[in-house]
Amino acid sequence: MDVITEELFWIRQEGNEAVIGLTEHALEKWGMILYVELPEKGVQLTKGAFMSSLETAVDEHDLFAPVTGEVIAVNILIERATGMLYESPYEKGWLFRVLLGD
Repeated sequence: MDVITEELFWIRQEGNEAVIGLTEHALEKWGMILYVELPEKGVQLTKGAFMSSLETAVDEHDLFAPVTGEVIAVNILIERATGMLYESPYEKGWLFRVLLGD
């Protein structure tokens, strides 16, 4: 299993919230992503701790939280149509929103 490190996430801070997605670099590195398991709304994330995984045609990869905070929204469309990650990685292809911790 490969590990996705934090430089493979983009983070857009909006006040005390962060919108998080995969960078173009991450998408190129793993090729076609078939499935993304996202953390559930209400889950408390700890930066650097395991939070979910994704599956490519070749392997499964663990995802580790790039920030600490509570997941307040999840882009469920990504779980159904991963093509959005490639079509609009920084807008429609966001993964989840986090209420940032201290």
